[in-house]
Amino acid sequence: MPLMKKLAAAFLTAAVCVTALGVTASADEPYTGYNYDWWGDPIPSQNGFVVDKVIDGSDLGLDLLDYGEGLKEDALKQLQGLSEPSDMFVDQNTGKFYIVDSKNNRLIVTDSTFSPDATQVIKELKYSHEFPESQSIIKKTTFSSPRGVYVRTNSDGVKLIYVADSDNDRVVAFNEDLEIAMEYTRPSKDVYDDKTTYKPNKVVVDSAFNVYVIVPSITQGSLQFSADGQFNGYYGANRVEATAEVIAQQFWKLIYTREQIIAMRRSVAMEISNLDIDKEGFIYTVTENKSAETDVLKKLNPAGTNIFKNLGYDDMTFGDFATRYYKGHNYASAITDVDIDEEGNIYLLDFTTGRVFQYTDECDLLFIFGTKGPQQTQGTQKGTFLSVSAVETYKGKVYVVDSRKNSITIFKQTEFGAIVQNAISLFNEGLYDEAKEPWEEVLRRDANYWLAYIGLGNAYLNQNEYGTAMDYFYRTSRAGYNRAFKSFRIEFIRANFTWMLIIVLGIIVLLIAWSYVRKYLKKKKAASKGGSDK
Repeated sequence: MPLMKKLAAAFLTAAVCVTALGVTASADEPYTGYNYDWWGDPIPSQNGFVVDKVIDGSDLGLDLLDYGEGLKEDALKQLQGLSEPSDMFVDQNTGKFYIVDSKNNRLIVTDSTFSPDATQVIKELKYSHEFPESQSIIKKTTFSSPRGVYVRTNSDGVKLIYVADSDNDRVVAFNEDLEIAMEYTRPSKDVYDDKTTYKPNKVVVDSAFNVYVIVPSITQGSLQFSADGQFNGYYGANRVEATAEVIAQQFWKLIYTREQIIAMRRSVAMEISNLDIDKEGFIYTVTENKSAETDVLKKLNPAGTNIFKNLGYDDMTFGDFATRYYKGHNYASAITDVDIDEEGNIYLLDFTTGRVFQYTDECDLLFIFGTKGPQQTQGTQKGTFLSVSAVETYKGKVYVVDSRKNSITIFKQTEFGAIVQNAISLFNEGLYDEAKEPWEEVLRRDANYWLAYIGLGNAYLNQNEYGTAMDYFYRTSRAGYNRAFKSFRIEFIRANFTWMLIIVLGIIVLLIAWSYVRKYLKKKKAASKGGSDK
């Protein structure tokens, strides 16, 4: 029987891995839902998100806006409206979408309808009176290979749009009148190596209007600028991974001379790939490198300290749990973007597989959706991708940008996903009893969904039903099981204290009586032995 169980488990794991690498389920859903259990093994699971629709440049009316109706049909098709879109930002207050159309050197502004009537194309700016052209180092009013965008509204209601204008070596901030308010350019030579390129790739802005810029060639973290353009230093650098080479170097530094240490090859941290900021002001960063094992996802406070490290989440595996080998190729997750929704859920975009991984704010995996699909048909179905570049969320929907398909895929939440989200929301508010019913419904629909066992364990723990709580925690949460067992033990002792005391006293009395009996028997034996000697 154990052998049969192992064979069945191996078959299930292999089947799910193959599915995860792109075997399509049906024409409507090009991927089969899967998740990971408590031990990190892939298991089939219901989908939390499915494709709603796919948007391209023609839906936005970009061809008509930019090229006119007289353009030949074949030329129009070649332009495709969007060309290598690299980033997107959604203003949660206004519902406006800002799309970086990199190859066309422009910014597209639209709303959730993505209709031509709502679409604005920004191709050229102008210098404002507050920041005249004479103060500019760049002296350009057009974009050149823009790569990132972020929008922030100040206390006076003035909205500033920040674009990482890569080939112009700047982050440019401008208002809705398209007037340039500030440029964040290369720092001075005394703080920034003049041999290092300055090609801003991504940008976020906090509530104090400090600007955080990702530059691909920089491994010290993101560059931090004040609102007035002053460079404040580096922020949130990754740690150097403790590889065998790094450990060996630390040993040799103890005995090498200064000249030998200088001659050693330097070990540097991996560069940050992307970042986002939540409504509480915490900045999240991701590292895309496939070989990264630490700092793949970080949550940073204003001092640049990783909060996840203190909570024990910093070295968790994000994305797919293991490198897969399939048809001559290795597949390891490379997290290229991160987004935090209004509920605090974390969305990680995997460049390798084209998947989105949704986590709770405590890094519990909720759902996996999207895919590149089989190599021979990659990107040909809705919900499959060629080269993902950005992920955003708005009002429960997830938007994924594909820079090669030149499209935006919109995922909507399934009924199962909505039930899970409701349970999570109640759970986060401490309403464990109220979360009990939706968690039970989750298990009725998907018995493999291990997070529901933790939710029900907490619900029964809150109701002082410790034995039942232990049953739910047994295979899903060691910490939860220990809490339930501790409470169960205390309750058992309280309920049976009288009988336990009687039993203990009875045992003590029996032990005392037995000691007297033994002494009596010893004396009797000694006396009979003495009499026989006489």
